[in-house]
Amino acid sequence: MKAIFIPETGGPEVLTYGDVPEPEIGAGDLLVRVKAAALNRRDLFAREGSHGVKPPLPHVPGMEVAGEVVEAGPDTTGFKAGDRVLGRCRGGGYAELARMEAADMYVFPEWMSFEEAACIAVPFGTAWRMLVVRAKLQAGEDLLVMAAGSGIGSGAIQIGKLLGARVITTASSQWKLDKAAELGADAGINYKDFPEFSQKVKELTGGEGVNVIFEHVGAPVWRECFASLRRGGRFINSGVTAGHRVEFHLGQLWTRELTIMGTTMRPREDMPEVMKLVHERRLHGVVSEVLPLSEAARAHELMERSEFFGKIVLVP
Repeated sequence: MKAIFIPETGGPEVLTYGDVPEPEIGAGDLLVRVKAAALNRRDLFAREGSHGVKPPLPHVPGMEVAGEVVEAGPDTTGFKAGDRVLGRCRGGGYAELARMEAADMYVFPEWMSFEEAACIAVPFGTAWRMLVVRAKLQAGEDLLVMAAGSGIGSGAIQIGKLLGARVITTASSQWKLDKAAELGADAGINYKDFPEFSQKVKELTGGEGVNVIFEHVGAPVWRECFASLRRGGRFINSGVTAGHRVEFHLGQLWTRELTIMGTTMRPREDMPEVMKLVHERRLHGVVSEVLPLSEAARAHELMERSEFFGKIVLVP
């Protein structure tokens, strides 16, 4: 079968389009014919061998897939050949066929495209855990979503509005803020124009700051995020894509009664509720651009330059 594989670590140019063996499935797996695969930062880290992501080479990247079931393992239930499914895998998505654990897969509606379906699992699975399970965002609270143009940023805006929060977001350009407004964001801040964005946050919240900060960038925005929290605010983080070492004033943690927390994905706990909302058309995937699988290098370049809003999708 055709796939994109990484023979050695490096830049986008190392992504190789060619033939690889078809995956073998286990008793609890599905063999899925990939119709769309969405990019994630982790794909770039695997290609670079950075951020602690160093899979054995050669490696087929891709952790977010939508497609059709070709074969179901004997220990799976609820799936049959031809089912339209989406989900998260542990690599192997940039290919014509992928092995997926059945426990991580979900049937999606007939009216939804494969391209949109590929944009559901990671953005909403992550954002749901961050905002609903961990931060316990409440109606009427102020939420600051960092990096509106990212996949999980676009998901967090939707979930924040669904929960009844007032959503403020940041982005690097006005066109991204305009896209965020279309998703429901109440206010936007261009951090290129306002690198000390906490001042704008304070202006938008009557000098108080926000109740919850949704953050996944890391060191470059830490200081301003910390300054944007109101007394009793909650900071929730799920990634450090731009750096992980920060300075922290421990005294302010207790004098301002702040809560700082982190989380990772737990899709088997959170995705059933997310998928219910997807079927009800209350959450939707945000497709930025669709490219052929053979143009994965170009897709990685777009992601590295942050020239996207939502998710970049590859189609075999």
